[in-house]
Amino acid sequence: MTIRRAVALIHAKTDLVGSLPDALLELGITLDVVCIEGALPDPETLELLFVMGSIDAAYDDSLPWLQKEITWLRQVIDRGVPVLGICFGSQLLARVLGGGVARNHTPEIGWCHIETPTDDWVHAGPWLNFHFDAFTAPPTAALLGRTELAQQVFRQERVMGVQFHPEITPAMFDTWTASWRQTEEGRSFLQEVGDLPERLRREIELRQPENRANLKRMLQDFLHSLGEPCVVTERGNAQLSVKQQADTREAK
Repeated sequence: MTIRRAVALIHAKTDLVGSLPDALLELGITLDVVCIEGALPDPETLELLFVMGSIDAAYDDSLPWLQKEITWLRQVIDRGVPVLGICFGSQLLARVLGGGVARNHTPEIGWCHIETPTDDWVHAGPWLNFHFDAFTAPPTAALLGRTELAQQVFRQERVMGVQFHPEITPAMFDTWTASWRQTEEGRSFLQEVGDLPERLRREIELRQPENRANLKRMLQDFLHSLGEPCVVTERGNAQLSVKQQADTREAK
């Protein structure tokens, strides 16, 4: 079956999915967005799933929705649905598959190149890392990328996790800074780092063309590894269609 629709699972209604919809649409795939706070799709209806980031920790079992998501992800994976997790999403997938996730020994913030030890994954970036937690790849997964500070990419059959944010855009980064201002911990972080957010945002804006191209190549490679033909459309002729189900479904 050729993949024509994908779902991105976000973890707050204000979260954005960055440049992911445009990149997928250029590959002939339409993206729907659903929020963990609402009803989740029947795994049997899924063709491709993206598990997005979160300000929360993938090891925080006090989160009211975390066990619901873990149970659902196991069902999705058991059905053989291709899944790609980003940042928090990669950490939670690692946990679901028997790996680990914990507070990293130091935060990893900024643009970096990924060490790729094998020819199975060659997307070295640079990519934006912005995380305080990190995963340990599942014991049965292939570790495809790492930096000096953390493991970055793992693959187990039709599931892949990336610690970095290939989908980052300035607007998406703005939602991060807005969320930091709403908590005491976030405000303390902003005080500590000075003008770092402003500098990062400028760099995100400058790197947009290169980063979008890198994301598209990474997605093409992932789809190719699934045996999927890629239907590439011209960006100028593409019309974005994202169904923001998070705004229309009632939280359960």
